[in-house]
Amino acid sequence: MATADPALKFQVLTGLLESESTTLISIDVGEVLTLTEGRGLEAMGVAATATVGAPLTAAFAGHAELIELFRRSLRGERSRVERMYGQACWLLSFYPLRGPDGAIVGAAMLAIDVTRDLTTVRQAQMLRELVNNVPTNVFAVDIRGVCEISEGGLLKQIGLKPGQNVGVNVFEAYSATIPDLADAMSAAFRGETRVIEFAFGDSLYSQTTLPRRDAHGNNAGAYCIASDITEQRRIEELLRSQMRIIQEQKEAILRLSSPIIEVGHDALAVPLVGSIDEHRAAIIMHGLLEAIVQKRARFAILDLTGVDTVDPTSAEHLIRIIHSVRLLGAQAVITGIRPPIARTMAELGLDLSRLHTLRSLQEALRYCSESIAGAR
Repeated sequence: MATADPALKFQVLTGLLESESTTLISIDVGEVLTLTEGRGLEAMGVAATATVGAPLTAAFAGHAELIELFRRSLRGERSRVERMYGQACWLLSFYPLRGPDGAIVGAAMLAIDVTRDLTTVRQAQMLRELVNNVPTNVFAVDIRGVCEISEGGLLKQIGLKPGQNVGVNVFEAYSATIPDLADAMSAAFRGETRVIEFAFGDSLYSQTTLPRRDAHGNNAGAYCIASDITEQRRIEELLRSQMRIIQEQKEAILRLSSPIIEVGHDALAVPLVGSIDEHRAAIIMHGLLEAIVQKRARFAILDLTGVDTVDPTSAEHLIRIIHSVRLLGAQAVITGIRPPIARTMAELGLDLSRLHTLRSLQEALRYCSESIAGAR
């Protein structure tokens, strides 16, 4: 609603023209300046020449384009241009001035420094260009779920254009396609961040949903950033598959390094080479116990000839294997114990009294044969 208070109008116009970002210049039909106000005259370089009573051509000498725009306004035209003066960008608006009878009595130019606004706009344009050229989608929704921003380089992948989702209620449009969307949005409205994954077409996406706040810190909706993780998941699965293969090969090598050999109708032999860690001990134990049950073996010969040293942990693993063999009703026979290994076992205080130890594998085979023959 227009105000009829001339004093208020004058106060507002005076404050506006005294700002550093506004300038107003008017001329009459004789192209003589009738008003020159505003600090922008200096930025435009006409502060000394653009004075009341000066001819238009003298006031704007060297600014032929501006003179022509004034003259076009005297012919009833309106125009708007942007011009750089120094480091500032000015928006110049030219329009005719009319008397009570509607006849043109002059023309005016309103110049506004829009550097800050233009910088913001250009930054927004650069950001939009960046987002639309990276493999991601960015959405902003209000508290009703209505999309206000829809940008990103992946929009084309799902059949959309930048800005196409603006005005769309995402709850209505995508809840059926993205089952966890409603929960993620509700969490964002509560100030929480959620990450969800969903399939769309042939691709798999990960979406981070973030709280959106207004200038006062109040809930204003949510931001959603989605990226295509199809290739990432494929690579992860490939790595897991390769790790499984490597693990299987490692276990196969461990089994080959500790083969279980049937050396008689009732006897098995396990020649051990190298160190015995927990993982290898578990593989040896599992294979040996299965073989004892399958072959109905009465003797299990553990040959330590290829083991140079045994640390406390390895010794404990070895004793555990021997006890497990005994629990199945078989007798464990240890051969090839070297002095360092015997010393380690003694220092650990392990009970070796119930262990049957022999110097070599040949002696163990002879012992097993004689024991079997005696039992018959």
